[in-house]
Amino acid sequence: MDKIALFINGQRVFATRGATILEVALENTIYIPHLCYHPSLEHPGTCRLCIVEVNSGRLVTSCRTPVEEGMEVKTHSPKVDKAVRILVELLIADHHASCQGCPGSGRCELQKIMSNLRIDRRRVRRLRPPKEELPLESLNRCFDYDVNKCVRCGICVQTCEDLHGVSYLYFVDRGYDTKIAFFGDESKCLSCLKCTIRCPVGILTSKSR
Repeated sequence: MDKIALFINGQRVFATRGATILEVALENTIYIPHLCYHPSLEHPGTCRLCIVEVNSGRLVTSCRTPVEEGMEVKTHSPKVDKAVRILVELLIADHHASCQGCPGSGRCELQKIMSNLRIDRRRVRRLRPPKEELPLESLNRCFDYDVNKCVRCGICVQTCEDLHGVSYLYFVDRGYDTKIAFFGDESKCLSCLKCTIRCPVGILTSKSR
């Protein structure tokens, strides 16, 4: 395969032409925050947390930007850190409830990002008064959904569509009230539970646990 060389945080790395910055960084154990990325899916770039600085200071989403020969990438810089911190704090400000008792705690990508950026969620002001915590929703016979902590990354919806050609999960409502719902006859669900496995914050939980 055609290999090219680039620099990430001053470190020279080699990559396959056509690979994205995020893919190359992760292959070289260089962490870049991300929520909507999964290696088995197309990269929608919706969360925008994987922003990096390239060459002359331009900010790009690393999950959608292919590497180039001689490219210089910074995963941390004042511009990058400020942009990503704002996005993460907006997520936290609308993230209902605490991490305590959450089934995703300890394997949650949002927790990892907060730790990486040294963000204390207790210091982040909420965008709106907190609602009463909503109960778990039984989306179908196989899994439950905690709408309070959903980050609306779309991985579950995309996973279902990718595996089965049609998604039985989809987004409903708008803005702050956007959530996941099950579409159609739940008996059509193949119970593969890939959506629960791939959820980056662990808010889809199998009923068999």
